[in-house]
Amino acid sequence: MEALYQSPVLQNLLLLLVVVIIDSLWRWPQKYHPLTLFRLLADGMAKKVKPTTSENLSQHRISGALGAIVLIVPFTVLVGILVSMAEYPLFFEAVILLSVMDFAQIRFHYNAVVTALSKEKKVLAREMAGYMVARDTVRLSDIGIAKAAMESLLLRFYYQFCGVVFWFLIGGPVAALLFRLLLLFSWQWHWRKPGFYWFALPVRTITRLLSLVPAFIGAGLLSLATNPFGGFKALFASPAKDSTSLLLALSGGSLGIRLGGPSLYAGNMIRYARVGGKREVRFSDMVYCRRAIIRAILLLLSLSIVVLTLIHALL
Repeated sequence: MEALYQSPVLQNLLLLLVVVIIDSLWRWPQKYHPLTLFRLLADGMAKKVKPTTSENLSQHRISGALGAIVLIVPFTVLVGILVSMAEYPLFFEAVILLSVMDFAQIRFHYNAVVTALSKEKKVLAREMAGYMVARDTVRLSDIGIAKAAMESLLLRFYYQFCGVVFWFLIGGPVAALLFRLLLLFSWQWHWRKPGFYWFALPVRTITRLLSLVPAFIGAGLLSLATNPFGGFKALFASPAKDSTSLLLALSGGSLGIRLGGPSLYAGNMIRYARVGGKREVRFSDMVYCRRAIIRAILLLLSLSIVVLTLIHALL
């Protein structure tokens, strides 16, 4: 017990385990969630500073970069200072980590989609899927709804859950907060929205760089928990080589299903490559995907325990 009090490494490990357990059992209501304020701030900032389409591209990039910096950097620095001055910093670090992880929210919407499809309530399923994805959902079929929800859950697990855990272990709760806010702005300023491509480019670029390693670690763990041979075979056979397509290819191959394909954004059809397994998504795959992510989380926590224990032993 004395070693726990004296070791920041073991404290971070215990903090991570407690927060993951809380997040799996309790969902912070979105209406009162701290990140909801930043979603509103991101949307308001975009309305105020995003240049018109007639402005040059460099003006779009500069406005997007400065808009994100003005909202994210001062807040992150202030939180870091306040936590360092707190009498019980572990409590506030736990609150920060719980708020930035927020994986229970996406699980809630995913389970709602599963329930609606199981009861053949297609309109409700489309509506709930709309909370998870940036694409248009009004014309999606049953298979399209299931595929969109599964892709969103998988990518949210890689970017949001694994990314937050990774940067928490690397730099503590303030680093996790900084990463999560960048990720939030990248999603709120989705590059498929009309007029947002160049405006969101700086935030999107840095977010992709910061999330690349944890996302592929998460995808690799999910593959190990399901079918690593099929997953890595689909990864190397993927016709598209961007990070999102490769993550979906590894996931689809591991789950034995085909992911990707055409998607509708703001009325525009974007034809993404089909990647992953050989067969189309079935309803039962939604339940299997949810269970596979649970196994991947357990593997991630086990890996974190081993790594942090070794670091503690070496220090």
